[in-house]
Amino acid sequence: MGGAQNIGRDIHTRLDFIKASREGAVSIAVVKSIQNKIHLTNKMMSSILEISESTLQRHIKEDRKLKKAESETAYEVSKVIAKGIEVFEDENDFNEWLYTKNTALGEERPIDWLDSSIGREQLLDLLVSIEHGMYS
Repeated sequence: MGGAQNIGRDIHTRLDFIKASREGAVSIAVVKSIQNKIHLTNKMMSSILEISESTLQRHIKEDRKLKKAESETAYEVSKVIAKGIEVFEDENDFNEWLYTKNTALGEERPIDWLDSSIGREQLLDLLVSIEHGMYS
């Protein structure tokens, strides 16, 4: 998620991240990093963060810090990204998978499951299954 430069301190554990998110120390740059990594529009990212697109644009323009819930969502999405790149061993292959309909998800695209905590958990489970050769 960009480490100390985007969070304002070193993050080594979940506890470190929880403290940073509670203190409002997580930068909007984390969101921009996620957007760049998996090619999300502001509209898509605002849906994931459960804020309006205009609010997201204002956060970006004013270089605001994320609220706790936004930080936690960014953390969960980052976990999916990290696991996906680990499983596919290639960022482009992972992005292709994200945007392709998947039978294990009822013919929906994985990218469309990032907008809920349960959806993000399901994606992590699916990536583990792929890692072990159970799905594609």
